[in-house]
Amino acid sequence: MTNNDLRRRRKEDQSSTSVEDKSKHSKKTFRQYIILFGILIILSVILFTIVNQLKIFFIHDETLDDKYYPSEILYLFRKHDRDNDNYLSIDEFEPIASQLGQKKVPTDYIQPILNTDQLITINAFFEPLNFSTITKDFRHTYFTNLDELQSLKLWKQPYVSRLNFAARHFKSFLPKQRIEIGKPYWIIEGNKQQFAEHLPSNRYYPPDVSHEHIIFHRLLSMFHPRPFIFTRFPAQGTVAVVRARHGSLLDIYFRIHAEFQLNTPPYHPFWYTPGLFQGRLIIRDDASDLTYFQMYVPNDKRLNVDMEWLVERGGSSASLEVDIGYMPRMELRSAAPSINMNETGITSEQLITSMNESLYDSLLKSFNTIDENFKNEKEIYDLLEKKFYPFKEVPYYEYRQAFKKAEETNKLVHTVVLWVLESSAVLNLLRENYISTWALVVDLKAIMTNQSNDAIKDSQRAKHALDNYAFPVESMIQQIDGTVISKINANDLLETYSKAEQFLNVVSNGMDITVQRYVHFLEQALDRQK
Repeated sequence: MTNNDLRRRRKEDQSSTSVEDKSKHSKKTFRQYIILFGILIILSVILFTIVNQLKIFFIHDETLDDKYYPSEILYLFRKHDRDNDNYLSIDEFEPIASQLGQKKVPTDYIQPILNTDQLITINAFFEPLNFSTITKDFRHTYFTNLDELQSLKLWKQPYVSRLNFAARHFKSFLPKQRIEIGKPYWIIEGNKQQFAEHLPSNRYYPPDVSHEHIIFHRLLSMFHPRPFIFTRFPAQGTVAVVRARHGSLLDIYFRIHAEFQLNTPPYHPFWYTPGLFQGRLIIRDDASDLTYFQMYVPNDKRLNVDMEWLVERGGSSASLEVDIGYMPRMELRSAAPSINMNETGITSEQLITSMNESLYDSLLKSFNTIDENFKNEKEIYDLLEKKFYPFKEVPYYEYRQAFKKAEETNKLVHTVVLWVLESSAVLNLLRENYISTWALVVDLKAIMTNQSNDAIKDSQRAKHALDNYAFPVESMIQQIDGTVISKINANDLLETYSKAEQFLNVVSNGMDITVQRYVHFLEQALDRQK
């Protein structure tokens, strides 16, 4: 072997040794980083645990020491401490504050039945929400160990299926003043101020109910133990009208707006608001006996109940969820006409057997006489609706009927409803120049899918409306062929006033800026039509 070969061999050996040393050093460094990273993670977990334990210790030491506080107080505190942080935030305290002035539990209302009373049994019928009609996927909870929808899912039957009342308990349905046929009257009056502050949603239990309104609370409590006879938002209250008089018997129709709170702490509030309750009762003018009573949520529309609830999505805040769905049945109905307890020997605990349906219907037909005030029940309920919604003084047609009417009168079609339409300036414009209608998105989609020859025009009109719709509410002006020539969204209508608008409001006749915007929207469409 030559000297050159020896030198080359030595260099290769040195190179190989160097590579091996570098490889070993690299692996050693990597292992050190892994160990260091692991130590840091462990230290972080330990530190986090120590801080939390110290926090819990000090908070617990200050507020929740089981040795110093009765179990009832601790239970009440933990019940309202939704996030279990041992603090009551203002949101958690608000439902408690709303109860501080209450004298009793609202569901404890008792109306005694005397031996001299006429007794009537009311039956409750309830079919729960059809979950296929809503947009949210209620099968899953939203990143929380508390399922805010649990109470809704479990509500499958009425709270009380049958309950006895005295006929005189229904005296609150009678007019307080003299009886006038065909003139609506308030039983529970809603808020007259159009822009009044809404009632808080962060509540669980109904406020105290006045003596004259106890009957409404008790009737609604047959469905669920926490009814609110005065809703948070308009429409609010209860209205009735005497349709006819038959001797001393009054045939009364009524409409009620009420809602239910399904949850209790620690769950967030869940509001269940039927579109409306409507009904009828035939009662003696001194409320001594009751021939018939019925109250129900109409089920002739595709959707008839609103829902609103809060959902924890991580962090300290909760987000509002809303949805609308369909409930097949929510109804109260008398089993039979009231009976005299003295004459029959029946006690207040005994339930009256339900009368044969055909016999009861035959009895009711004797009261269904046609009079000069109303041709049918629809006219009666329309009259009650106008008491809640003054803008209904302008007729609103079903979507397809509205376009037929527009073709006959050569007018534009004003689509969708907003509370601002109560203004006299808006009403005058609508009455003189427009045919008005309102429609749900689900109704428009159903119309649009009908592609038969005789429905193709309606389908195209509905498509124009849907293409121009934006959440939550859109008012639009459509030509007879469905083309939208003007529109305004509720969010735009209610947005903060500009400086120019504030100035115009000062120099104008005092018309509210929101009303001004809607008037401009209607007038703009008339200008474009020209």
